[in-house]
Amino acid sequence: MSTLSIVVPARNEEKYIEKIVQRVSVVSFPCEYELIFVEGHSKDKTVDEIRRVTEEYRNKMNIRYATQDGVGKADAIWKGFSIANNDILMILDADLTVQPEDLPKFYQAAAIGSDIFVNGSRLVYPMEKGAMRPLNYLGNKFFAVLLGVITRQKMTDTLCGTKVVYRSQFQKIKDSGLIEKLSDPFCDFSLILGAKKFGLKIVEVPVAYKK
Repeated sequence: MSTLSIVVPARNEEKYIEKIVQRVSVVSFPCEYELIFVEGHSKDKTVDEIRRVTEEYRNKMNIRYATQDGVGKADAIWKGFSIANNDILMILDADLTVQPEDLPKFYQAAAIGSDIFVNGSRLVYPMEKGAMRPLNYLGNKFFAVLLGVITRQKMTDTLCGTKVVYRSQFQKIKDSGLIEKLSDPFCDFSLILGAKKFGLKIVEVPVAYKK
């Protein structure tokens, strides 16, 4: 059974940290897992809250944390991936727009095999009112079509924050130099195009997107 590392990039998300821990802790995964917060030089007390909950919940779940070296979401993700111990790498945005209760669906899709890359889609189910601005919605549609053409696979959403890749496959993407070439600030294009480059099967998992 493949083990799981859930990486949470968190900048100025103080109010969500304990909620993430509480909700992930009651989700059922059929494997050993760790929760990794990567703090992004927050202006609020996010880092203090991460330290507090790590200590408070240390006997209930495996929580680790680090501070990213650079700036931007992608930098935080790469930091989390670099310190992860487990087989499968999963991203969860700290703002909880994607629900922790949906994560087992992503794990089940990835558990089929290491040649799978899992991409969340917020544009299949009706989303909560106000969850996405109209211009952002159109932008997401545009990039879905564009990346669909490039990957030769129909995609409904390329910018959903929740994505899953095997650590072994991510290492190939990293070693290829693709991350440096793209300079992708959010990591979405680097992972999707990396999955295409190495022949991974891209599987979409629909999620109910929250405000």
